[in-house]
Formats: sequence, structure tokens, C-alpha cells
Amino acid sequence: METETTIYWYSATGNSLSLARAIAREIGGARIEPLARYRAEVARPQTPRVGIVFPIHAWGPPRTVDEFAARIDLGAAHYVFAVATCGGTAAGTLRNLRKTLRARGSDLHAGFIARARGYMQTDGKPNPMIQQVRRLSGRPFGTVEERLPQIVDAVLHELPHDPERNALPGAILGNFFHTKAAPAFRTMDQTYRVASSCKGCGTCVRVCPRSNVTRQNGVTEFQHDCEFCGTCATWCPEHAIGFSGQPGAARGHHEAVSVKDFLLR
Repeated sequence: METETTIYWYSATGNSLSLARAIAREIGGARIEPLARYRAEVARPQTPRVGIVFPIHAWGPPRTVDEFAARIDLGAAHYVFAVATCGGTAAGTLRNLRKTLRARGSDLHAGFIARARGYMQTDGKPNPMIQQVRRLSGRPFGTVEERLPQIVDAVLHELPHDPERNALPGAILGNFFHTKAAPAFRTMDQTYRVASSCKGCGTCVRVCPRSNVTRQNGVTEFQHDCEFCGTCATWCPEHAIGFSGQPGAARGHHEAVSVKDFLLR
């Protein structure tokens, strides 16, 4: 079957990768690529349809996704879609992505939000900021399984679908918090700790979407260009990487993916 669709994915624990694969399987004739491989070059897909599938970080696109969207050459595409996964609230993520693509002379013809299971560990304490955004965001979006048929139908028939967002008050507040949080993520790796259980396998180096992890003289080092996505900790086979001074712990991931899917280098 002729390839008519290219889907670029960004993922840390596998939710977005699994969804990208499901879309590709259902529409047929699609290929998927990790967008993190295009940090040093411009992606130039030659298919008429192009999709971007990614998770929402702090009510907005991950910096890696923003940078990718600001560079991609979509001159050969006439239908561009995006699907963003999140734990509950999306704010105005897809509207912001559309602005970025329009600045490149393209557009976002359809945008969907799908709720997915979260795997990152928290301390369990309620966060007033998160609670306020959720309260103002209105009804949550459907799950990945619930949204998939509509997404597939839209892509197959190239249907326009206004990029989805939460209720306006929640979207505005979420966008505001995202502009404050995203720049701070760069140096969140200052809180990372590598336990003595590290065996120097280099998995963290190979899976980091920003090439932010290096091994120098047998020491794992972080370069302060972090996404704070948790990919390094998720896929460390020794569970040696911890956040905020805490020891590393086993971290969950989507059951349909493995570390092989995340090896970028």
C-alpha cells in the first residue's frame, strides 16, 4: 500500500507512541517516526497527510514538540492533524500548536485531545494550582480508546476539526502557567540523582529526546537542557535515576512499548 500519511510521535512512557501506532494501523499506509530525531535537521515529509502525536506537559506542548513544529517543512502536505494525550486537562495546547504551524505557512486542520493513564509518580499531596486549572477546565476529554474511532475517521476522510481546548477559563489559566513552567524545566535536572546501582549501560543517554544526558569518565551527567519528561528514569534498567533528591524507583510505562522503541541513538 502506498504511504499517504507520516505520523511523528513524541513520548516518554509510551502513551503517545502507542496511540500513533494505533492510528497508523487503523488508517493503513502510514509510517511513524520519532520527532526527536529531527532536532538537528528539518523534517520534510513527502506525504499528503502529516500527523503529530505527543503528550501535554504542564498544560502545553513539550519544548521538543514546539521546536519541531517551528522547523518542519510541510510544503508537500495538504492535511495536517495533531493528537495530544494528557491526564485530564489540555488548556490551549493545540491552539498554540496551530499558531506555530501557521507561522511556518502551514496549518493545523484537525486537533484532538485524548485522556491517557499517567505513570509519573507524585508525592500524593494536592496541588492547588492543578486543582484550580482542573476546576475551570470543564468536562474532561474522552479516553484514547473512546477517541480513536473519531480520530481515524477524520484522518481517513481528511475532515476539518477545530483544535480542541478546555473551557476558556481553564485554557487561559493553563496557558499562563505553561509559559512559566516550561522554561524552568530546562534546569530541573539539577534535582536528579543517580544512585550507586547505576551500571553505566548508557540507556539514559540513548533515550533522552534532547541529548541532555552524557557519560563522562564513568559518570552520568545532565547538561541542563532538560524536558523534565522522565524518559531517562522510566527506561533506566536499574531504576537508578531519582528526582528531587529521592532515590530511583521502578516507573511504569505503557504495556505495548519497550525500551527498544525509545533508543534514539
